[in-house]
Amino acid sequence: MSLKRKLEGEVEIRESAADVLHDILSSKPHHVSHAASHFIQAVDLHEGDHGKVGCTTVWNYTLVPTVDEEKKYVRYRVIEGDLLDEYKTLTGEFHVIPKDEKTSIGTWTLKYEKQHPGIPEPTELLDSWLASTKDLDDHHHGIKK
Repeated sequence: MSLKRKLEGEVEIRESAADVLHDILSSKPHHVSHAASHFIQAVDLHEGDHGKVGCTTVWNYTLVPTVDEEKKYVRYRVIEGDLLDEYKTLTGEFHVIPKDEKTSIGTWTLKYEKQHPGIPEPTELLDSWLASTKDLDDHHHGIKK
């Protein structure tokens, strides 16, 4: 029985925030803590330059991003932290897909391999990333909660 899994979720965002969200998640992740401080308290650059393949960014977990500007795609790979106590591997992929003139869809895909069958699916993590994406959209449009 394979313990490799994939979990997907999406959230509708305003089209005017699509480029901004991609830009923040790919090259300015330290701005995430301003809009979604309830989930991300700080984002620190550990090595390299934000937005460059191979840089190391610490978000209470250590993530290594892959960025495709043209496709508005960012992939983070967890390389250390407590998530790896439960998952052998874990990546989070964010992609912005235009829906119409006013909205886009921000999709998060988690790909992971559990350490053993008793480990729960990371649905709370996916829900938190989706909520943070919506928070970034609202923050960009000046909507305070």
